Amino acid sequence: MANVGKNIRLIRKQKNMTQDTLAELLYVSRQTVSNYETGRSNPDIDMLVKIAEVLQTDVNILIFGFPVPLSRKREYIKLGIAAVFLMAFVFLFMRLSSWETVWRRDRFDLGLMFALHLLFRPALYLMGGWTVMQGISLLWRINRQSGRIFVAVYQGTVILLGIYLILTIPYCVMRLYVSWQMTRVSDFSAIPYFLPEFWQSAVLWIWMNILLKFSTGFFLLGFVLWNGQGERPGTSDGE
Repeated sequence: MANVGKNIRLIRKQKNMTQDTLAELLYVSRQTVSNYETGRSNPDIDMLVKIAEVLQTDVNILIFGFPVPLSRKREYIKLGIAAVFLMAFVFLFMRLSSWETVWRRDRFDLGLMFALHLLFRPALYLMGGWTVMQGISLLWRINRQSGRIFVAVYQGTVILLGIYLILTIPYCVMRLYVSWQMTRVSDFSAIPYFLPEFWQSAVLWIWMNILLKFSTGFFLLGFVLWNGQGERPGTSDGE
């Protein structure tokens, strides 16, 4: 019954009722109601029944609170899954970073480094941004907002991320392929680079001019993707 006082206070305020009014209807002092709500004392079963009748609610709601709507349960489940994936991704990133340091030192190869910083790091920031916003939304009950401007930003973000993936994934695959071949041959000059030079130059330009300076911007993109298309006007999340 630890939350009984909070539930009484919440329902009383929903009914636009003061502590004095509730006390008069219950034939107790205002201080007694205050003690109930602050947890200094707990009402017995008979008093709980009276409070439920006065507040026009159910005793179970006074004891356990309002049931979590199904839509919000799904949001909690999504947050839990995202948090697990984020922790696993952080662990994987840390492990790969340690391997990358050894590989770069022993082989003088940058393939794994490019894969980490062009793919893993942005993905980590994106996932982190989405997860943080999901947690904040559940804590503060912030809803996804709709609007033409934000939908346009969302759609533009998806397009830019698509272009980014089209550019970087083939390049990272090539670099990892070269790194793998380096473990098998001694003549590194014979390893084929199956992407044209302009493609590699484009990826390196992104790396030097964008990611090194604005890598944490992917965290904000995670927020944009969390918001998605937004809630349509007149809809609610079941609260």
